[in-house]
Amino acid sequence: MSISKNNLHNAQPQVALTDEAPSRVAIWGLPLAVLVIAAAALVLAWFQGERLGVPDGTPRTLALIGIPVLLVVIVIIHLIAISTGAYAGAAKLFRLQTSEKEAASATGQLLKRDARLQRLFEELRISQGRRWRYRLPWLMVTGADTLLDQVAPGLKRAGAMPVGNAVLVHAAPDGIDAGVWRRQIRKLRSRRPVDGVVHVTHVDDRDIELPRVLAALAADMGWAAPVTLLHAVPAQGERPETFEAIGAFPRAAYKGEQPTLVLRDQLAAIERGTADAGVQQCTAPTRVSYLAEISQYIGTQLEHIVTGWQALRASQWLRTPLAGVMFAPVFKATAAMPTPVPIAADASTTVINIPIEVPPQPAALLPAWGAIAGRQRIGRRVGFYWPDALAMGVTVAAIAWCTWMTVSFIGNQQLMREAEATARAAVDARPQTAVAWRAQLALQQLMEKLEYRQQHGAPWYLRAGLSRNDDILAGLWQPYRLAATRNLQAPAVQTIGDVLKAAGQTRADSLQSQDTRGSTYNALKTYLMLGEPSRADPEFLKRMLAALWSRPVEMPLGERDDTGRRLAGFYADHLKAHPEWRIATDDRIVTSTRNMLVTQMGLASADDTVYQRILDEVKNKYADASLGTLLNGADAHGMFKASQTVPGIYTRAAWDGMVAAAIDKASHERRISSDWVLSGSQASQRVGNTLAQGMTQTPAIDDEKRAAEELKQRLTARYFSEYTAAWQRMLNSLQWQPTSNLGGAVEQLSRLADAQTSPLIALMKSVQYQAQAGRPSQALAATLVRKAQNLIGADEQAGTAVVNPLDKAFGPLLVLMGDPGASSAAENGKRATPADIALSGVSLSRYLTAVTTMRLKLQQIASSPDAQVMARSLAQAVFQGKLSELSQARNDAALTAASLGTAWAGFGDTVFAQPLEAAWQTILQPAAASLNDAWRAGVAAPFNAAMSGRYPFFDTQADASFAEIGRYVRPDTGLISRFITTQLAGVMKLDGDRWAPSELAPQALQFDPAFLSAVRQLSTVGAQLYSQADAGEKFDMMALPTPNVARSELSVDGMQIVYFNQQERWTPLAWPGNGLNGHARLTWQTLDAGLRQAFDSAGDWAFLRLLSEAEINPLDGTRYRLTWNTERGEPLSYVLRTRIGAGPIDLLKLRGFRMPDRIFVVGKAGAVPTMPLLPPLPSDVQP
Repeated sequence: MSISKNNLHNAQPQVALTDEAPSRVAIWGLPLAVLVIAAAALVLAWFQGERLGVPDGTPRTLALIGIPVLLVVIVIIHLIAISTGAYAGAAKLFRLQTSEKEAASATGQLLKRDARLQRLFEELRISQGRRWRYRLPWLMVTGADTLLDQVAPGLKRAGAMPVGNAVLVHAAPDGIDAGVWRRQIRKLRSRRPVDGVVHVTHVDDRDIELPRVLAALAADMGWAAPVTLLHAVPAQGERPETFEAIGAFPRAAYKGEQPTLVLRDQLAAIERGTADAGVQQCTAPTRVSYLAEISQYIGTQLEHIVTGWQALRASQWLRTPLAGVMFAPVFKATAAMPTPVPIAADASTTVINIPIEVPPQPAALLPAWGAIAGRQRIGRRVGFYWPDALAMGVTVAAIAWCTWMTVSFIGNQQLMREAEATARAAVDARPQTAVAWRAQLALQQLMEKLEYRQQHGAPWYLRAGLSRNDDILAGLWQPYRLAATRNLQAPAVQTIGDVLKAAGQTRADSLQSQDTRGSTYNALKTYLMLGEPSRADPEFLKRMLAALWSRPVEMPLGERDDTGRRLAGFYADHLKAHPEWRIATDDRIVTSTRNMLVTQMGLASADDTVYQRILDEVKNKYADASLGTLLNGADAHGMFKASQTVPGIYTRAAWDGMVAAAIDKASHERRISSDWVLSGSQASQRVGNTLAQGMTQTPAIDDEKRAAEELKQRLTARYFSEYTAAWQRMLNSLQWQPTSNLGGAVEQLSRLADAQTSPLIALMKSVQYQAQAGRPSQALAATLVRKAQNLIGADEQAGTAVVNPLDKAFGPLLVLMGDPGASSAAENGKRATPADIALSGVSLSRYLTAVTTMRLKLQQIASSPDAQVMARSLAQAVFQGKLSELSQARNDAALTAASLGTAWAGFGDTVFAQPLEAAWQTILQPAAASLNDAWRAGVAAPFNAAMSGRYPFFDTQADASFAEIGRYVRPDTGLISRFITTQLAGVMKLDGDRWAPSELAPQALQFDPAFLSAVRQLSTVGAQLYSQADAGEKFDMMALPTPNVARSELSVDGMQIVYFNQQERWTPLAWPGNGLNGHARLTWQTLDAGLRQAFDSAGDWAFLRLLSEAEINPLDGTRYRLTWNTERGEPLSYVLRTRIGAGPIDLLKLRGFRMPDRIFVVGKAGAVPTMPLLPPLPSDVQP
């Protein structure tokens, strides 16, 4: 059997055809070129739109949207043209017209694909038309060669051939490498190389490599087509005229068990159906048995088929979906097959014009091919595929762009609605109310956000060519101007107008204060800035608008101040950029205010302007003077540190380099430059050899010279005043870094007094050099110049003494350095001598001598075998009030520090007093700790032990002994008094009957406040209770009448006060008594009851116990009202009159008293360092 198309094709001479599938360059060239051009167009439209004639706004938005849309349309048209062969048709037409086809045939052009594919290409193109590639389904057939010859005879030789409504393609035909063949098919049908894969198999064929073969096939094709298993079933008997397609097609899937079960059910149904039909055909006269044989085949091989299907699906190599299983009868062939014709393996040689015969195809297989080809063409790509990637990229980009544009559109719409609502709220609010302020603040915050985006770019989600940030901001300025004018500008202008009107009405002969003139000047300056925005100073306007702006009272104070500052700041920052915000100024008010200010401020404002200009010229030209620069290389580490520096403008280098010359130049020019606030548009007029604004010609040259000299003196005095203040701040910020041990103190004092490396000497020399700024030069050339000036008529008198501007301020420091120019002895032009300076009693050399004395003494102590004992003896001398070399050195240092005066007090204390005081403290602290131990051992511990558990110190029944208390607190012979007299005579003094710290005590000693309080209290007790040999208090008492009380009786140590409502009288009492009948009792009797007892106690302190139960109210300095409340509420009242102090009432303070354990606070946080105890106290002081 032959096919007419094949016969016709084989009968014609073979020619070389050059038509081929489009190359990658043809596919990707145009899209990539269009993509690059579109990207460049987008960049130019975005950044250079104005220059290209695409203004910002709607035109630019349309351009940014249209470019990507045009890109997508061009790419889609290009892909359609490739898929339909439009490019190939156009190329063919062009070649036909230019006779390229004949030229190619004459030269025997080589083919670029296999000749069999080329024939198929030509045949399908002629028979199927434009969409020949995908009009017929292509089925790639694979399997054993014997089975393939049964189902598709001649396919292996032909490679590809149309069969029915499908094109069968062999997976590995003869005469060409399988990989090359498949790649040619892939190029020929790039979008979908094949529509399905048919694997011809038999139940006896157990191919375990089938998954790998199918995976390799899909990899070569770049396409995983659905696989159909075709079982070739041998058939006997007669062949019917028509055949049916027999097969099962479960749902395509890769994993899971459900398709396998479906396949099993479908195969079982096919088995039953073919069995029934086969029986009927077998009983017919023609005896057709292929259906019965297929049924038998399925019945016997069902499990094998299902198992193989399941194993194939479970393979990890499987990349293609399984479509189904087909069964086709195969009858024995009777015709001999023709001999194959060799074909070049590389398909590069010229095709030989030899006809190839294709044997007739079995009719039994045609329904199977039709059924397989008629299935849904599903599949998927394997590996990377550029068209899909490009399409996916373009799609994703288009979706992303559309999403971006949608988000941007929504965001910009929301922003515009927000801006409209905020602007409307700010404009509609009633002016000068809290609502108006908050609305304007909200509008201002929105505008600040838009301004930030204008400078740094809008957020990415608001761009996409739809950003309206600048348009919205431009549209908000008008509402803001309206709101700011009503809420801020108008109230501020009204306040400024009131201030200026009041200032203009001031009398010309009345002198206003500096603050008043300054406020008027600032108000005028603000008014002029509002009228001329080009002169606006944002920082100045912020401050002044906040001060002159009336604010709503209904807002909280904190919110009102914060909101006002923010509103004023925004307005001031943008005023210069918006000249349309200017106000109409009243020239009459401006002129009157200027005249008033010129009259009031006079030359002071001119001096300020000239002086400030001089400082601005010199500023940042000289380095600041720090402690390190002043020391000139000397090491002050561990000794001095400073927290301040001197600005470079206030150094001698600045004065000698620029400041002096600038002042001299300014004084000679005498440029009285009243600023634009006062001068307005007045022109500068020359006055003699000077410049002045708005002033008249001065005829007298002498007056001009005198005015210039006065200006120079004022500027010089002002500069050196600030010069002195800057150096005082820096030097007074010096801090001394004390050490905590004796060795460190010795090292500090050694470095401090060293003549070569002393940081103090280096510092004082630097200060002396800086303090000589402004002195006239003593060089010979300078002297000759001054003499020549005098000879030619200088106004200065020869005998006039030269005044050094810093000698008064730096005088105490210069005196220490022995500078003759600073001594007060320089009078009438006579300079002081060093001998005169020495009479002042203080000098740096004397101080260094005191430091050396202290250092030698401390070094002697440190090198002593028993350094602690020696240090303690020196400190003990101070405690006992004895003079020593160390005390004298400290006094000299304190005198030196005090000689500097209050202006340099911090510097003097740090540099002169603290070094010796800190060194002295290294001795006093251990000694104070030892003295604390002596106090604790000799007085505090025995006292507390003796009084422990005894009244009045503790609330117990046991009484303290008056004799034991007296042994400690007697004024002269008590242990406390003797200890202070012998051990603390140098640091404490007796003030009346109380001990108090001495003014001459070292500052390093810090008394424990508890010790001072205890000593004062016990001194008072001793002076009152032990004024004579034995303890005793003498006082008077008087009973007072009480309602319902008929009789009361008070008994104190045998002495009684009986009162029964007679006339009151004083009764003298002495307490304690004779010590044998210590007893206190209070009884009372009412009208309707018998005798009752209010209190009763025995012991030496019984009366004090009775006083502790009373309510005590002072009546005057000597009388106290005592009240005891009875059980029934009748108060028993007595009056106590003392003779010394508060009498026995003072003893009530002894309740809960405890002797403190230390005298001085030593160590950190009051911790007492461990030191050996002092030697035993003298025998007369021991407890």
